[in-house]
Amino acid sequence: MWNPGTKQIKRLPLPLITSSRDNPIWMVFHGFGFDSFNNDYKLVRIVSFRGNDASPFLRVEVYSLREAVWKEIEERFELALLCGGQDGVVVDGSLNWAAIGLQGFADRKVVISFDMGREVFKTIPLPPVTRYGNVKVVSYMGLLAVAVYPLVFAANGNNMNRFEFWVQSDCEDGMKRWSNMVVVENFSKSLVPVGTWGDRELMFKHVGVRDRENQSSLFLFDPVDHTTKRLPVDFVDICFQGFSYVESLVSCDTTRELPTSDPFDFDPLAMQSIFIAAYRNVGYSAALGILRASAASEFHFSLFILS
Repeated sequence: MWNPGTKQIKRLPLPLITSSRDNPIWMVFHGFGFDSFNNDYKLVRIVSFRGNDASPFLRVEVYSLREAVWKEIEERFELALLCGGQDGVVVDGSLNWAAIGLQGFADRKVVISFDMGREVFKTIPLPPVTRYGNVKVVSYMGLLAVAVYPLVFAANGNNMNRFEFWVQSDCEDGMKRWSNMVVVENFSKSLVPVGTWGDRELMFKHVGVRDRENQSSLFLFDPVDHTTKRLPVDFVDICFQGFSYVESLVSCDTTRELPTSDPFDFDPLAMQSIFIAAYRNVGYSAALGILRASAASEFHFSLFILS
């Protein structure tokens, strides 16, 4: 665990849930956030194993920064399969992942939400349109939201060619409902949403071949007035991962500080497990932390702040 604000690093103990010859791990999902109920930061690790009947089964463990220990929890969700490649998104004290529904939610996409205070899961159905496209879970104005965009490849031609942005909000009857904010027809498959900037603007990246003179690697889209803004950042790397960053002076409780000149003097493969602490009393700042992997297998972390 690394805090760029204090340049401190904390090496976490090994997780409790491991792979074995008889029970190999299939996929692992992470989420990190602040538990305001217990005044604690928590790292959630969801481990998926491939069962004998080809259906996965899950085990879940939580690392507490305050207690400095892992613990496995009994809480489960059995009616969904998490979508790969996405970390948990913090919204109002919960971590949220996109998932594919099973059994009663079959042929639908859902959000699996983990309450960090009570340490329980719940399943949130998504609008029906999500079954025809990719889904990216984001936080928007402190609310749970999803960006729906075209699949690169779709079975039987069932694919949407538009972009939609849905936000979940409270209604007068006390229920939460999804409302559609944006629909963009004939949306390019080369544009992929990666998160929100300042919790107000959607951030997109270009994938594949692009016009480097006229197309930025990253740009912002305001869902209210539909304006766009190019970011002065350009990447030619194989891949990168963005993190919402809020500056914090919370200590990682470690005696070792990272040297300024070479902050990543440890195994770069472990970079996939680094989570940045977000201090609860600081509002969202216009900043983006980006982890990049180059063709030469070099890992770089960059922090961009919009002044």
